[in-house]
Amino acid sequence: MRVPKLRVPPRVPAKQGDEELKLAALTRDDVAKRLDVSISTVRRLEGTRLHPLIDDKGVRRFKASDVERLAKELQAEQRSPRNAQQAVVRAAEMPKGELAALVFERLEQRHSLSEIVIALRVPPEDVRDLYHSWLVGLWAGELQRKEPALPARHTDREASRWVTPVQLAQLLAALPSKQTTRISIARVVGEFMIPDDTDVNGFAEYRNLCELGGFDASGPLALADVLARVGAGEYRVSAYGFDPRGLRWEVFVRLGEEPS
Repeated sequence: MRVPKLRVPPRVPAKQGDEELKLAALTRDDVAKRLDVSISTVRRLEGTRLHPLIDDKGVRRFKASDVERLAKELQAEQRSPRNAQQAVVRAAEMPKGELAALVFERLEQRHSLSEIVIALRVPPEDVRDLYHSWLVGLWAGELQRKEPALPARHTDREASRWVTPVQLAQLLAALPSKQTTRISIARVVGEFMIPDDTDVNGFAEYRNLCELGGFDASGPLALADVLARVGAGEYRVSAYGFDPRGLRWEVFVRLGEEPS
């Protein structure tokens, strides 16, 4: 007698409870930052070492406890003798530019010397050399060369470029919407006095700037956004547009602890 096959209903994933979803508050981007990996790596870990929950909108969410557990596991794996030796080999074969970029990235994040050496497996003296280049910046480093290409001289005309925090706030608020603007910031740390036979006083004065880098803005900004990044002090703030290309404005400003 032929026994008919039972029809198995399609497998339906169990609906996650509301309480369980509340504990899963981290996105893929949050997980990538915590583990110091790319989002594509997070995707590869899903289903094996990470088990996200899916909310009613189809967004994958991760539990902080699961991410912290995996972070500790990855750190332990990195400290294993085999992985440490492999990291040394990779560092030795790494192009100088890539190594410099990795060290600069960690310096921007205020990592310590020991953290950088352990993470990248590079000698401390190499990190110190790169730290000097990162710390000195473009202008000060140029002045240490035998034949420096000197920055623009500090002249009385620059006085017209000093603005108040209120005026800077107006410039930031007037940035075009839906257009990318590069905001670059340099800290004013004094003046250079360099011997110059062509000058009446025998010296030429150059403004000493420490380039801090910058960020891209897609529209108007608040002064608090800049102050939160750099804190109080004297700065040169520049706005460069990409469409059309060119410098929108460049000013000097003294910022206090609170925007005014």
